[in-house]
Amino acid sequence: MNKVTAVIPLLLGSTRIPDKNLILVNGYPMAFYVAAACKASGAFDEIYINSENQVFEEYARQLGVKFYKRPAERGGSRCKMVNKSRDCGGARCQVHDHFLMDFIEAVPTEYLVQVHATSPLIKPDTIRSFVESLLGGRHDSLFTVEEIHCETLIGDKPLNFDLAKKTMTQDLPPVRKLAWAVSGWKVESFGASYQLNDPATPGPTFVGRVGFHPISQIEALDADTLDELFIIEACLNHEKRRENLGKFRFHDKVVEIDHRLMHLIMRDGVRKFEGESGFNQPHMKPMEIKAKMSGTSWCHPLVYTDNDQCCLISQSPGEGCRTHYHVTKDEWWIVIEGTFEWRLGDGRIITANPGEVVFLKKGTVHTIVCVGPSPGIRLACGARDMEHIYVKP
Repeated sequence: MNKVTAVIPLLLGSTRIPDKNLILVNGYPMAFYVAAACKASGAFDEIYINSENQVFEEYARQLGVKFYKRPAERGGSRCKMVNKSRDCGGARCQVHDHFLMDFIEAVPTEYLVQVHATSPLIKPDTIRSFVESLLGGRHDSLFTVEEIHCETLIGDKPLNFDLAKKTMTQDLPPVRKLAWAVSGWKVESFGASYQLNDPATPGPTFVGRVGFHPISQIEALDADTLDELFIIEACLNHEKRRENLGKFRFHDKVVEIDHRLMHLIMRDGVRKFEGESGFNQPHMKPMEIKAKMSGTSWCHPLVYTDNDQCCLISQSPGEGCRTHYHVTKDEWWIVIEGTFEWRLGDGRIITANPGEVVFLKKGTVHTIVCVGPSPGIRLACGARDMEHIYVKP
């Protein structure tokens, strides 16, 4: 039975994204996503976080994996290791050959798989299939690649298309871009190539029988720049809404789409709107807001942040909103005063009184009407600037 070990290298002092391994990306350090995927894959006998920085030992403790503290002189911030790839000479090491060789000498294993923390979208199934390919294909070294279908050039020379004709993109032979999300080696081959230290001999990175393992475009994302980090965080945040992708369409009953809160609420007939001075306060009292706003037709945002939007809306009997729905987020309300009806697109009517909560899933067509006999106030909660897709009743 071959022993397979995963190593997640972490270092401080990155320059393009300062200390990117400490940044909380959608709530967690990137290494947390990668370690969780490694554990869930079931592909490894041992999983290590590898770093010269003791702060990452706490990562390992919380994640339930092992921690290997490497000397700064052996693949760290003051690396003095030497091989055919590079003589670091006491500089911060950018060559994984060095810290991998240090690890191999300290932790016996037959196969070593490096999983980069900067690729937090890698999936457990992908890691499992990679390891199966590494072992089953009898590779000495194996690397993830992203296959891209697009017209590609090297300089001005077409690589995979003909300038004499236009080829459908999906019919082009894909180019394969190395994605350093996951890479793996047969330790015996890696070590022998490293020790040989012959510049004319391939390796130790691309050593022996080299293989390539395709992964998805999303999994191949690598946080080397702030733009890439922005995309990765957006993907992690949006993952929970994957079932929403491609679900809704524009259709002939749509009459308008608007997301501007003040604009759309005023078009619903609300006559007074409280501006920025009134929201995102540490402590707010609805009854004091009611007294300040006066009248029976007003909207007062309470919460208006990067994610959330929560408003007090007061209306008289017969007033309400136009028929619409939302596709990016569910919405819910709490009735503070009066009685409201939610008239749904399927014919159902929900009547709610003070203290009651109404919840509607995204995509639910609805009209809201204050039905009296007195004016009503409802607390409306959803996403900031969520789209209102207005439809014919």
